[in-house]
Amino acid sequence: MTEVENFPVQSSVVLMRICDYARRPVAEQARLNAQLDTVLALLLPDIPERSRLVLAGNGSAAVAVLDNAPAALAFAGRALQAHAAGLGLCIGIDHGPVEVVSNESGEDIAGDGVATASVLAASAGDNGLLVTESFRTALAYMAPGAESALVPAVSLSDAGLRTYQAYSLDRTATRRRGRKFMLIAAATAFVLLAIALSLRLGVPDRPRPLAGEFNAAVERFTGYFHGRP
Repeated sequence: MTEVENFPVQSSVVLMRICDYARRPVAEQARLNAQLDTVLALLLPDIPERSRLVLAGNGSAAVAVLDNAPAALAFAGRALQAHAAGLGLCIGIDHGPVEVVSNESGEDIAGDGVATASVLAASAGDNGLLVTESFRTALAYMAPGAESALVPAVSLSDAGLRTYQAYSLDRTATRRRGRKFMLIAAATAFVLLAIALSLRLGVPDRPRPLAGEFNAAVERFTGYFHGRP
């Protein structure tokens, strides 16, 4: 665990929990814990040591990524590959205050961000990954557009009876968003060309100071749809 002051800091908390861990036989728990340790060993080097807090044990792991929501989502996305490979990880992410506290067993990560991420991980189930709206907002601020991959999934309530919207990861959402913008751009260009063409035919004697540029644009536009470069 990196050294930080013990006052709360805003962090993106990724909480990973092995689904149904408590119901597994002791031998299987030991094997799954070893696999989770391997996942952490492979993925944590992608996050600078001074920018993370890590606590792992008993079938779960909490990784608090300081001031870097995109890195937290990338880390969780790679961890989902372990979920798909059979480790059975349930992952929750929240963006909120986190602090390091001391107890009889050493140091621990505590705070509202950890508690909320734990609620989401417990509810992730078949979704694999759930995030809060506060994390989605932090992601949009730090990497505009990246939040489009997080789509509404379910409404949840915690022990304090707070209700909030949870989002799941949809890797195809960003591609659909890009295609939508391309279609809008193409439709806008078509409308503008249609308006210009109707003006040209409707008022044939008006001055045409940009006639050359217009003809070139029409040629490029029609050439695109006919496969010409």
